[in-house]
Amino acid sequence: MRNKERLLFLMLAGVVTLWGLNVVMVKYLTMFPPMYVATIRMTIAGIILAPIIFQYRKNLRIGTTNWILLAGVGASSIALHQITLATGVQYTSAGNASLILGLNPLATALLAMLLLGEGMSWRKGLGIAVGFAGVLIVVISQHGGIHMNGWGDAIMFFSMLMYVTGGLLIRKLALRGVPVLLITVLSQWFGVIFLWISALMIQPASYYIGLEVTPFQWLVILASAVLSTAIGSVGWNYGIRQLGASRTAMFLNGMPLASLLFAALFLGEQLQLVHLLALLMIVGGVYLGSRHQAKPSPVPTVVPTELTTKA
Repeated sequence: MRNKERLLFLMLAGVVTLWGLNVVMVKYLTMFPPMYVATIRMTIAGIILAPIIFQYRKNLRIGTTNWILLAGVGASSIALHQITLATGVQYTSAGNASLILGLNPLATALLAMLLLGEGMSWRKGLGIAVGFAGVLIVVISQHGGIHMNGWGDAIMFFSMLMYVTGGLLIRKLALRGVPVLLITVLSQWFGVIFLWISALMIQPASYYIGLEVTPFQWLVILASAVLSTAIGSVGWNYGIRQLGASRTAMFLNGMPLASLLFAALFLGEQLQLVHLLALLMIVGGVYLGSRHQAKPSPVPTVVPTELTTKA
């Protein structure tokens, strides 16, 4: 069991690393409208994931409630998250955006405790605090401080909550017996539909078709869609199924630092010694917050705690 958990941790660390790289790729693509980039990326990812539907074609009779929950995942953590993320970064600093998104583990832990019955221990709370402090160090060292920016910060906070909401709905669907891969692909396509509706409300299809995209830019879009969105979503949703929403969310603390490292590698941004301290704090926070909440009690038990949470 411990070996399986270590593999899960390595997989989630890999997913977060890919998402850190994705921030750099999306930053490179800022010459295009944000809605265009988000919609194209999500559509390509949906196409890559589509064959999974054939594999699970016998599992599509999942009931009206589960279909509504799947639509909720697509609307919240994919469509609304992408739209508000693209909008929010235009009205606030990159540092504020990173810091607000860094609240994800705390918000996830609190809402999972209230809505799903997942426990909150002193270890998990300490892990959240230490990890968020590491994120704070990264943001302040990179941007010189934190300055409130009104509506931009509010939009980013809403974007973070939408991603948290999607994660909780995924956890609920998994507890209801819906296969993780099926959750991933169906929610992805719900998100794609919502994104295209929004994109076409902003600009006609002819506008997007008329945009000139070089082969290298298409390569970056493809890498972002396949590696970060498609493969990353499968790994992340599997982590939520196995570890729970709040334990999995701890790993998101590593994304700002991963973005910083890749920005230094590909965009020439400078690294400082303080970032090593941030790395140690983030890794320490993830270690504390993602471990089991308590050792097995002396009284024998048959069903693991994680599987007895409320649906």
